[in-house]
Amino acid sequence: MLECFFEQSVCSFPRNALFDSIFSGPWILGAESGLLQAWATRIYSIIAMFLGLGFVIFVHELGHFLAAKMFGVKCEKFYVGFDVPMKFGPIKLPSKLAKFQWGETEYGIGSIPLGGYVKMLGQDDDPRRLKEENERIRNAEGGADSPAASEEAKPRLDPRSYPAKPVFARMIIISAGVIMNLIFGVLMAACAYKIGVPYSPAVLGGTLPGDPAWKAGLQAGDRVVGIESIQDEQLSYDEMREKVAVSGIRNLEAPMAISYLRGGERKTVNVTGTMAHADPSARINFQAIGVLSTATTTLSDKQPFDRVLELEGRSLGDLKPKDRIIGIDGVMFESNAGVSPFLDFQLNELMHPRLAKPVDLVVERQSEGSKQTTTVTVAPLPYRTLGIAFEPDQVTVVAEGSAAAQAGLRMGDVPVKFNGEPIRDAVTLPNRIASMSGQKVSMEFRRANEPNIVLEWTVPTRFLLDNDWLGLGAPGLDIPGAGFVFTPSRRVAGVAAGSQAASSGIQPGDIVQQVQYGSLNESQNTYLKKLQIESWFAKESPIDNLRNIQWLHSQLQFLPAGLPLKIFVEREGKIEAASASVLEESDVFQAERHLALTPFRDKYIAQSWFQALQRGGNEVRKGIGKVLEFLQLIATGKAFNFIGGPGTIALQATSAASQGISPLLIFLTLLSANLAVVNFLPVPALDGGHMVFLAAEAITGKPVNEELQMKLTFAGIIALLGLMLLAFRNDLLFFLGSVGFGAIGLG
Repeated sequence: MLECFFEQSVCSFPRNALFDSIFSGPWILGAESGLLQAWATRIYSIIAMFLGLGFVIFVHELGHFLAAKMFGVKCEKFYVGFDVPMKFGPIKLPSKLAKFQWGETEYGIGSIPLGGYVKMLGQDDDPRRLKEENERIRNAEGGADSPAASEEAKPRLDPRSYPAKPVFARMIIISAGVIMNLIFGVLMAACAYKIGVPYSPAVLGGTLPGDPAWKAGLQAGDRVVGIESIQDEQLSYDEMREKVAVSGIRNLEAPMAISYLRGGERKTVNVTGTMAHADPSARINFQAIGVLSTATTTLSDKQPFDRVLELEGRSLGDLKPKDRIIGIDGVMFESNAGVSPFLDFQLNELMHPRLAKPVDLVVERQSEGSKQTTTVTVAPLPYRTLGIAFEPDQVTVVAEGSAAAQAGLRMGDVPVKFNGEPIRDAVTLPNRIASMSGQKVSMEFRRANEPNIVLEWTVPTRFLLDNDWLGLGAPGLDIPGAGFVFTPSRRVAGVAAGSQAASSGIQPGDIVQQVQYGSLNESQNTYLKKLQIESWFAKESPIDNLRNIQWLHSQLQFLPAGLPLKIFVEREGKIEAASASVLEESDVFQAERHLALTPFRDKYIAQSWFQALQRGGNEVRKGIGKVLEFLQLIATGKAFNFIGGPGTIALQATSAASQGISPLLIFLTLLSANLAVVNFLPVPALDGGHMVFLAAEAITGKPVNEELQMKLTFAGIIALLGLMLLAFRNDLLFFLGSVGFGAIGLG
């Protein structure tokens, strides 16, 4: 009985590529479509998922079936799904959903949708029935020895039984399932590429200050076209993230060779990942390199602003859904090499230096069948704080070749003055400097046991300010044009007069230890519920290296003004309770203006069937490489927590089906490659195990001892069951919500 174990095929898919960033959640993109439409889409996706997975299993078993028929082997059953009898106490469940007899073969669909099998005469993977099956074909009519035969003559097997066929024929029968999977994998991928495969190109929307990509000199607009063994001009952002994650599972300290295009020139840098954003409370974390995905400058088709401004009833201007921003203050965006739409970093590098001013967005709008260009003024957004200023801490990173490096700045130096004046607040300092684009400025640093260092530079007129990142382990604050990153301290530098923080007794010198929600009224509770994001301060939230002061302020930008918070501070060795509320600064502004932009998606369409088949072959080869790499990680004990079961595979398939036929075909191609590799592993009870037995028979000239086959098959089944239980356990933990993912949405 040649079996296709669906559980095994799941094992090679790391989960990380499946889950989108929180930035693409409904609170950013706007309200969801109608309930009826949503349910219809889900039902369609589920049906497409079952049909697709069933087809992959069917193709595998069809390969075995056709090869067996070609060599005259009697096939007694052909099943998609297993028809194992199931009984729970007095309740007996049907083992088959459907069946029919055609000729000598029973065709059917089993009740357990975890694989399929072809039952051939004289072949059974259940070691308990191995002897019985062997006796059956020896004693079958026309297959036993005749009375005249010598007592020493070898028993004659039924000529239509599987064991009666030559070794080479049995090898072809065994390998036919894998071969069919690979052939159909190429064909499915070719069809997908002929239709057109949508994907998110690995174009960087930015790099997190101080993270590995930032240190390596990667920039917004760079298009990653290679990472380690994967070289692809159409590399997707998800593939890049997956490769970064798998590389970290293999070796956290090993640098990754990343190739990228900038200005038409191909360059390569070595980048070592970081676990600085990992959540210690999560069961699973992945390494990151600190790159952000990109979006187009076209506004969402649902609403022009994100959920935060919608809930606050704000309107920054007369922007409309689907508006395409093509310039700012009369400066028009330039075309990107190889990319047709304008991208968000082009918008941000002009808008961030103007964060303190109203900006005139040049908008292209579809109206009455024609495109019209108009100008919409968007006001600045005040920066939100707790009315508490914080002292600066040490410099953590200095960029090579930067103004800071040329001035001799080092890690550990502490900024103390800006333009000759003491730094009032480390958190808002970068935003204050950002509003001084084009001006020459200076900063003074304190260095232990040495004279202070003075750094002078000119604030650029174009830059990105990516300090307000929502994730854990914010790496530090970037100063526009200076080339260094520093962290704000937890020590209070000052308190705004008249603020709740001041009236509750918070003083300079206090060290903030913990922040929680205060007493919320009904409207505030409703706001947070509608925001549909984690209640960061619903429980005890200590301020530490992960949830640091920079992280705290990134959260404040999404909370309503006036929201009360409890603050616990350390003062002279004692913990004191105080309170504060979210307030808007009058002279400091956010870099972002909460525009709801559409994600950047492209589509690869093959120009000919030859090109489509080439891409299909590459897709299968790439899938095989992923499976082999992941199996190696399993063999070395590094990937047991990343093994997914049927639930994970079904979730991935449903997600692919919801995106259209092409993504589903690509997913099924990868699944086919997965199934082909895993089923050909040299494990008894798998196709590869059968091949090992056949190879031994070809070498020795006689079949492997039945007792030995039975013992090895038992051992193989036990090992597979153990792996299956681990996969089910990982699925269960994930769907119960106990699996966390570090650096979600971050490459």
